[in-house]
Amino acid sequence: MEFEEFCNEINEKAKKLNINFEMSDINQFFSYMNSLIMWNEKINLTAIIEPKEIIIKHFIDSLTISKYLNDGDKVLDVGTGAGFPRHTFKNCKKKN
Repeated sequence: MEFEEFCNEINEKAKKLNINFEMSDINQFFSYMNSLIMWNEKINLTAIIEPKEIIIKHFIDSLTISKYLNDGDKVLDVGTGAGFPRHTFKNCKKKN
């Protein structure tokens, strides 16, 4: 998936959650997605490897609880695999 298509896809889905990404967030997500796809060929990290599915089932699904969290809240990630949702929260700047 090319970067422009990735931007459109992730922004379209995030808007449904009232989330607006900064370009730096999108760059990090894009880089993470490509690394995930590459490493998944060597180490089975996830069954989800298609870019559009990664956007929906990894990035966006991880953010669905963001509306219930306040700044400074702590979230416990108990080994959900491939860095989700921790990576998603770390690289997302929520805008209201």
